[in-house]
Amino acid sequence: MRAEVSFDDIILFTRVEPMLICQDCQSAFEKLTGQATCRQCGRRLTVVMENPCYDCQRWQHQISFNFRNVGLYEYNAAMKDYMKRYKFLGDYRLRWLFAKQLGQFALKTKRLLVPIPVTADTMAVRGFNQVTGLLERCHYIEVLRAAQLTKNRRQSEKNRVDRLRLSQPFELVKEKAHLIAGKKSCPY
Repeated sequence: MRAEVSFDDIILFTRVEPMLICQDCQSAFEKLTGQATCRQCGRRLTVVMENPCYDCQRWQHQISFNFRNVGLYEYNAAMKDYMKRYKFLGDYRLRWLFAKQLGQFALKTKRLLVPIPVTADTMAVRGFNQVTGLLERCHYIEVLRAAQLTKNRRQSEKNRVDRLRLSQPFELVKEKAHLIAGKKSCPY
């Protein structure tokens, strides 16, 4: 892989970001910006789909749970492979692949970012928290901790309904509660 550096980059001393993946692999990630997406789960909608999508309507009816997810990219084969390499194979360098887009999105939404913690067992095995890795260029506040030291089953082994039915796996760190007291989240 060769990073292209322009004459302007040299004259202006522009920082050249190292390439993490080739252009062919990069183009396999499908951006959702400008696409019609479900207002609840963030998935791409087809012409015949309602908004919210049928799955969200069914979940709403089954478990009466309101949620909102915004996807920046479609969860396709390339994204699935990325997640596998980043989270489960531990390629920590891959956190930089979406750092710029996540940082821009976080600034645009003006939301308070509170990353999801990992259990002590997960940290011991993986060696890093995949969420804080992705948010490394963002301002975030760590005020949650995992309620359990270990987990029975990985999230990736559960289906969507099982995930939504889970009891709260996190708890507020009381000593840090003042960091978010009185803060309001704003809509996307």
